[in-house]
Amino acid sequence: MKKHLAEMILDYKLHGPSDQFRKRQGFSEDIEATQAVLFNPRYDKRRKIKAFRQWLEINQPCVFGRVAAKNKNVFVCLLEEHEVLRMRRGDEDLRDTIQDYRQAWKRHALEGLSSSFLILLVSRSLVTKEPNVQLKQICRRLMELYMEIEPIKDDTYRTQQEYLFLRLPHQDEPSTILSFSTLPNIFCSQGDGRWWHDHRTPGGVLITSNALGHFAYSRKKSSNLETKDKLKHLENAMRTINNAYRGRPNQKAKLKHCPATYLIPNKEGEVSPLWETSGFRDYSADHYEGYFHTDHLIPSVYFKKDRDPKKLKLYDNLTLRYIYDPEVDPEEHAELMTGVKTKAYDVKRNMDRLPDFVDPETNREFSPPVRGRLAKWLERRLKERLEG
Repeated sequence: MKKHLAEMILDYKLHGPSDQFRKRQGFSEDIEATQAVLFNPRYDKRRKIKAFRQWLEINQPCVFGRVAAKNKNVFVCLLEEHEVLRMRRGDEDLRDTIQDYRQAWKRHALEGLSSSFLILLVSRSLVTKEPNVQLKQICRRLMELYMEIEPIKDDTYRTQQEYLFLRLPHQDEPSTILSFSTLPNIFCSQGDGRWWHDHRTPGGVLITSNALGHFAYSRKKSSNLETKDKLKHLENAMRTINNAYRGRPNQKAKLKHCPATYLIPNKEGEVSPLWETSGFRDYSADHYEGYFHTDHLIPSVYFKKDRDPKKLKLYDNLTLRYIYDPEVDPEEHAELMTGVKTKAYDVKRNMDRLPDFVDPETNREFSPPVRGRLAKWLERRLKERLEG
């Protein structure tokens, strides 16, 4: 019988080896400061989410994520260890809680209010443990409960699995809705200071799910995406890759696998689609390289105790073309960037858990008071699942 996430957490907490690297080198100052809020029982969830959003806005390498956090376009499901341990029906209740938040995110996204979903599992006891198979199993189980896929194997990705919807403004057909595919990623506190520093998080374990095309339309507040818009997002994607961690400034020995992802120069004769004034014009807009695959749901390379392993596989063809080029893979370009027209039925089916007062068909108004009412509904549903 499959272990529940609560059992995995307790086993890791009680029997998982301490992280010797963390004993020698503490967390970065930004992580420590945010964890001081996340682990403090005197603060409520709103204060903790605010602190986490502030960390995202300043300290993550992803340009899209920073902008979304700054504009409060990130929808956060914050789960604390004691809540996971107290759920009456274990993983069944945990899955239901995550799916409630997942669908509430989709309702916000339909109106262009959020393109990013974050599931943050906060646990003081987990962050000091070694990144090993036990931690990987915790990440895997959390991802399975979110994606509703079992099993999720190491180093695999599942396309066409998670969709976000956007109701387009100023259309001749007011009901025009686009769908966008997303590819979730995993982050852990143990990444701080290691070669995979770019996939660190304060607090414990984090799953992110981002829809770039949805973000592009929502930011522009328009019903079409032009070439210049796509190229702007291509440049930001390249800037994100270029922001990758390169080690501490005063570090004596350079980490071999830092940066973990990086841009590569144009090949001879390769012409960049970017503007002549772009600082990234000399780099390939076709692909980049890295020591982990950015689409893998559970990258097995993270879960090793070494700060920087002696040898890692190089992924030398991580694509960027889906952002701007509809010719190479029209389906992927549409799914991830320009959107695919969908029907109200599909939207309704993806939000079938939500209360009637936010029904996407009959209740178009999604005002701040309605959103506040939905937040209260989420809180009440979680409370009903907890013991004591």
